[in-house]
Amino acid sequence: MPRYHVALLALGACLCIGLAALSCAPAPGEPVTATPDYALLETRTEERLAARLTAQAPAPTETPTPTPAPPSPTPAPITPAPTPTPTPGATAPAPMLVYVLKGANDTTNIIAPSIGAGDNGVLTHFPEALSIDALVWSKEGDWLALAGSHAFIRSRQNERNIFFMRPDGSELRMVTGEYLDPAHAPGPYVTLEGVVEGGSGVCRVIAQGAVSPVETDETQGFAFALTGVPQEAAWARAICQDGADTFQGDIDLALQAVEPVAIPVQAKGQGWRDVSLAPDSLRLIGTFYEWELDEEGARRYRVRGAIYDLESNALSWLDLPEGMDYYGADWSFDGERIVGGLANEEAAYLWEWDAQGRSVGAMLTLDNPEDEFLTIVRPRWSPQDTGVVFELHRWYWWADPKFRTDLMLLEPDQEEPIPLVVSPWGQHVTHAAWAATGMVVFYQSYAQEGDIGPVLPPYADIWSVPIEEPTPAPWTDDGLSYLPAIRPYMEFP
Repeated sequence: MPRYHVALLALGACLCIGLAALSCAPAPGEPVTATPDYALLETRTEERLAARLTAQAPAPTETPTPTPAPPSPTPAPITPAPTPTPTPGATAPAPMLVYVLKGANDTTNIIAPSIGAGDNGVLTHFPEALSIDALVWSKEGDWLALAGSHAFIRSRQNERNIFFMRPDGSELRMVTGEYLDPAHAPGPYVTLEGVVEGGSGVCRVIAQGAVSPVETDETQGFAFALTGVPQEAAWARAICQDGADTFQGDIDLALQAVEPVAIPVQAKGQGWRDVSLAPDSLRLIGTFYEWELDEEGARRYRVRGAIYDLESNALSWLDLPEGMDYYGADWSFDGERIVGGLANEEAAYLWEWDAQGRSVGAMLTLDNPEDEFLTIVRPRWSPQDTGVVFELHRWYWWADPKFRTDLMLLEPDQEEPIPLVVSPWGQHVTHAAWAATGMVVFYQSYAQEGDIGPVLPPYADIWSVPIEEPTPAPWTDDGLSYLPAIRPYMEFP
């Protein structure tokens, strides 16, 4: 079974939670709108597995199984090794560790225990389940950036968006999706009427700058009347949820003369996962996905590296060599280079682009072993741009499939990466973040027998590892801590 199918199967369990919890940011008294989480293609294609089975069967006496079924995931909380939790000394203040904490009903919010900002260090109060996918600092340490589904309905097309906020949790704003804060939307205001075409189940409609979405009337052909729409609103959007099926669509608005509109919806979607900021914080690079249904009703994804200019709203794409799958990227601290993870059926690649997204070439090539597929995922430059740490995902595909993710370091002028954390099968270390000194890497660690996907695992903890003597040490032991981010430049209150 191809890895993206495994991720989608795992996602099915998450939908039971996501359908009841994911929503836009509700205004007082506004009902929560359900929407599912969306799996991404963080895996190989079926052709890669088929080619390997045909060309490189490990032993001629064995009978190949073209589509091996991995064991059902049985995630469990990690039991940390007996390494003591590090206690920073008085002469070396604690790093500004910010991370995501899972709470009741699988809500996920950002906390900053070392900063102590906000409500006991709680920086966000998102009501949606599993709503944060990525968390990073800006290169100067003056912004936090996150990717997630919070308030997604207030963007024009996206299911997940990029947000900025200050280190104390203030000035939270959506920077993608043509978002307009209703508090700053200029009048006059009008009532937008119309119908949703192709809708089924529960449909909701919102316009740019409107305070709250409105449900359609199914008995009246999915008609709606949305009040409080700014006359300068540029778009209106409809989302319909019918069980596990999602239908979405948007239209351009010109409300100088208000007339009824029709918003067509289809089974398709798009959004952002992962984010890295350029040093000027005016550009970002992220993982952008699009999905639609194939002839058999299964979702098929297209995943690309996207560069987004926050001033012009211009969107451009990383040049990808033909036949390559994309697995996340990071902007260098000098702003001149981008490093990312690519893979095809032959090898995994640490790839480099210039600041305009033009391909430079491979920094590192790791050929697949005879019985494994390798993937380089989410590389991260060190604060001095002297090294790159990355996740090395391993899929042992022969007979009884197994998965694991190691943490690797490529230093300047090295041909082979250094292993920082070597995981046993069924264990994964992901979402690496450098400490400001460039001598320690933080990451999340968790156990999962099946293949990993883009959604957060059921249990995880935050660990760190020094690069000179790689001995991992736990920083949390609650099983509910995810996505560590360390402020690049230490500025302590």
